[in-house]
Amino acid sequence: CNHFFVARFLFRTSTNMGLANYFNLRKSFPFYASYHLEPRNQLIHMFGVPTLYTTFLYFCTHVKYRGVSLADVTAAFYATSFTVMEPVAGLLYAPCIYGMHQLAVKTCPKAHNFCIGLHIVAWLAQFFGHGYYEDRRPALLENLFQSIHAAVFFVWLELLFFLGYKPSLHEELMREARQLKAKATGKAA
Repeated sequence: CNHFFVARFLFRTSTNMGLANYFNLRKSFPFYASYHLEPRNQLIHMFGVPTLYTTFLYFCTHVKYRGVSLADVTAAFYATSFTVMEPVAGLLYAPCIYGMHQLAVKTCPKAHNFCIGLHIVAWLAQFFGHGYYEDRRPALLENLFQSIHAAVFFVWLELLFFLGYKPSLHEELMREARQLKAKATGKAA
């Protein structure tokens, strides 16, 4: 009976946005950003998301087929999809993705328990940020797979936007994010 509810949740959250929008920056970023408009919550995510991604990659190193781990496939998928979504930002992020992958593959195995603890603390920080600062449930409860994919690129793009990268694109994406939040909450963002 529990398996039915889990499957229904995963299916519902994975189909809310549509698979084609996963790789469309103008759909994916505003969706995720609409849950992350409060600067303190964004700051928590700037540290928490890369930590979660790196420790997740470490966990994926344990799943291998013919010498290729799920961490290898995941890192390649993320780097490629981000480059497709926004070529310059994606190419600039690819070395960071590679660095997180290398950290997961080479350093994390020496600190297994620490990685588990870090992963748990990072998740708790994310939920705290949403509950305390955003006063809104996390995006992953709306669309699990989209959120897990979008989060990793979101923090990178927010850093680039903060540094002055494509200000007109940033304003366009944030305008859409504020509209999505207002529609979802009934309040102006």
